[in-house]
Amino acid sequence: MVAVFFDKWLLIYVKPVVPVSLVLLYMNYVKKVNPLFPICMAVITATDVFIYIDFIKYYDIIAILISVFYALCILQLKRFISKEDIKLKVFISPPAMIGTILIAYLIFSISELALPKLRDSIGTMVLIIASLLFFSAVSFFIYLADKHEKSIYLFIAACCTLFVDALLAVSELYYYKTIFTVLINIAEIVGVYFFTLFFLETKPIDAKSSLEKYF
Repeated sequence: MVAVFFDKWLLIYVKPVVPVSLVLLYMNYVKKVNPLFPICMAVITATDVFIYIDFIKYYDIIAILISVFYALCILQLKRFISKEDIKLKVFISPPAMIGTILIAYLIFSISELALPKLRDSIGTMVLIIASLLFFSAVSFFIYLADKHEKSIYLFIAACCTLFVDALLAVSELYYYKTIFTVLINIAEIVGVYFFTLFFLETKPIDAKSSLEKYF
């Protein structure tokens, strides 16, 4: 509603409600609190502030903050990956190959779009692209490994992240429309919500129940 009826810079005062609410939700329901999660939400809050003040002026800071956010997300997901899950058949499966091609194409398109406007910030642009690619790969890998319940939530979160980064580049660098701001905020909120929900609801899939699902 703020994005539709008021100037977008007012989101600086409204948007923090989302990460604060998610932190409270997380701390209220998880048995063991990972301190990286509230830090992660604080980083994304700071990122939003700089985006709505002046995206181009503070792009380097924004890129570093987003890269830190992805790094913190990956560190939180690390415990959901084991050496036993790293199998060649997972990487060469049709869903994995199609997903990899689509992600690579989208990231290449974002880079090609942003490069003419951000020639003085190539280093930080590469940093954010690498961290985005790594986070997406980790999320999709956990989803494809199918060793934890609710891994579909990570798939949704990663898709939202890719959508937000792509549309943000278009909106802030080339063609601003109010509807873009609305969509970016909806997708970002949905993404961080499902990322949070994954930690609240996931648990290892029992091997026996997994077999029963197919037989």
